[in-house]
Amino acid sequence: MNLYIIIACHNRRDSTLRCIQSAYDAARKAGLNMRITLYDDGSHDLTAESVSARFPDTEILAGTGSEFWAKSMAIAEASVLKTIRRDNKENPFVVWLNDDVVLDVDAFERLNELSLNNPGQILVAAMRDPLSSEVTYSGLRRSGLHPLSFETYPMSSVPQSVEIFNGNLVLVPASAAELIGGIDGGYSHALADIDYGFRAASKSIGAKLAPGSLGTCARNPVPPSQPVATQWKHFVGPKGAGNPKSMRKILRLAAPRSWVVYYLATYGLWWARHICESFFRVVLSRRSKPTS
Repeated sequence: MNLYIIIACHNRRDSTLRCIQSAYDAARKAGLNMRITLYDDGSHDLTAESVSARFPDTEILAGTGSEFWAKSMAIAEASVLKTIRRDNKENPFVVWLNDDVVLDVDAFERLNELSLNNPGQILVAAMRDPLSSEVTYSGLRRSGLHPLSFETYPMSSVPQSVEIFNGNLVLVPASAAELIGGIDGGYSHALADIDYGFRAASKSIGAKLAPGSLGTCARNPVPPSQPVATQWKHFVGPKGAGNPKSMRKILRLAAPRSWVVYYLATYGLWWARHICESFFRVVLSRRSKPTS
């Protein structure tokens, strides 16, 4: 197994350095060859300079600050696939790695063993919270009527077949990446990993979730209470889960015949939920006020 790791980063220098160091440690323990391509999307905290100084073998691609995760990873992957074709090494894997992940030192060792028993398949790893050890990111399974309603797979002692997965640590055989067509950089930020799972399944390329967890990665912090208008702006913004461009794109893939219904329902339900929450907050605040 030869690892071609792609990482997207933006202004998380210390986190990015920890992530890359953990990848080197894990590759060394597994006795695997590793090459890292970092797409630095316009960081102004000296991330690129720090990585270059500490890990001089890292290939660093520079972005403008407007690519976000999906496009950054798509550009990095395209560069890596060209390198893989040129290198012509045995058993190459494109490795997605989030820059806030700290890998367990035996992560690649365990994934290498999993790949031997599941040739040609995508390998997915669960992440755990560094404090609670609860699963934060993993494979995903359907949990409702909406085509984008998923729940996280719990940790298991045996490999599990999954279709959809978070992109925190994913190993894709280069041959599968070529067949699937690469990460879709047309998404604003999120959902490109969900899209990838759908397209892999359409090509009959399976994915295996490794037993246990293979590293730590805390969930993104929940922002403090904000006005509904501010929450809406974040929801439909470039990094929001409800970005309209990305939502249309993924729903057309997941539910081609009924995507419009789910598209409208997504925003209608968002507003209904937040209006109800605001109403109940007002009612409770009035009840809590002392009477004169």
